[in-house]
Amino acid sequence: MDLLSPVVFNDEWGSHIAIASLQGRPIPSVLPESELWMGAHESGPSELTRDGVTGTLAEVIAADPRSELGARGAARFGDRLPFLLKILAPGRAISIQVHPSAEQVRQLRELDPETEVYVDDWAKPELLLAVSPFEVFIGMRPVDEVAELIEVLGVEHLRDLLTASRHAADPLHALLTAILTVPSTEQRELVRSVVAACVEDEGSDHPSVQACSAIAAIAEDHPDDIGLVVLLLMNHRILRPGDYVDVPAGVLHSYVRGVGVEVLANSDNVVRAGLTHKEVNVAELLRIVDTAADGRVGRAQVGSDGTEYFVSSSDRFQLYRLRPTVRRALPGDENGPRIAFCLRGSVTLTGASGELRLGPTGSAYLRAGEGSVHAEGAGELYVVAVTGPL
Repeated sequence: MDLLSPVVFNDEWGSHIAIASLQGRPIPSVLPESELWMGAHESGPSELTRDGVTGTLAEVIAADPRSELGARGAARFGDRLPFLLKILAPGRAISIQVHPSAEQVRQLRELDPETEVYVDDWAKPELLLAVSPFEVFIGMRPVDEVAELIEVLGVEHLRDLLTASRHAADPLHALLTAILTVPSTEQRELVRSVVAACVEDEGSDHPSVQACSAIAAIAEDHPDDIGLVVLLLMNHRILRPGDYVDVPAGVLHSYVRGVGVEVLANSDNVVRAGLTHKEVNVAELLRIVDTAADGRVGRAQVGSDGTEYFVSSSDRFQLYRLRPTVRRALPGDENGPRIAFCLRGSVTLTGASGELRLGPTGSAYLRAGEGSVHAEGAGELYVVAVTGPL
């Protein structure tokens, strides 16, 4: 077992309160803190010290993938840890985005070997578990529901775009295309008209009032962004603590505000549609988005030993949660790598290689073949392991 040093990211959309509070540091933090990473991603690999030598988890795995990931894990994933664990803490809306499937990545890379759109060959499924109430826009509304909302808002330009899209084979895709390709000279007027209509709708008793209020609030941080109009086509949800959303390839999504535990495939493949200063690739987003795909919202299922697990469509990771007030074996396949993370309280891990105490936001890496590891303490412990046969 290796104690990990997590990496804090300071994106402008982060919170000045959430991560610092969880770590017991003074608040507000000087810089916004958006994410806390535990893993081997090249953009922010966790540090560890093994046999007196300090390095990164990425370096340790690359030096001996078979020992770290297991023989089958190395065969499946090369020298890349298949998952990344995060605390996600947006203080304002993150970009509207879609992740491709592995097949869609291969298609583009074969067509254009020099492409910079996708930087690896992996899909990037993810799972977000709400620690606090967490506001999201996830998946696309049924077209009749979108039409009703557009009618309530009464923005003529938007009505015209809807009318022109109605007879397409996929009306939602056609409408999304129409919105994202509105000429730049007309975008600002359309966005401002939609935001003004959303503010007006805040005073109504229409079912859309919560989503319209959210869009009006997001407009404060992203003025004149065409993504504000795209949000009208998406499902607005507020996840309760303990709710999670599974986000496979093709699902249009934007995380707005809250604190959550996120686990995702260790990939950088993402395409954005708005609410960002980063590159927006409309053509590729329209190629890979699945208008029928919806992030599945659920709650944990409970195993016979009381361990909670969160069902995901991913073939890269499985997330577990346990509160080991009595000595409990850690879940997950011992033949593959695992990361254990204590969100709150403290937990002591005991295995053949020794003992580690994890305090709030403390984490440990367990390489393949670590064997049985037990946890005990008054803490909330999360474990990420490889899914599928190893």
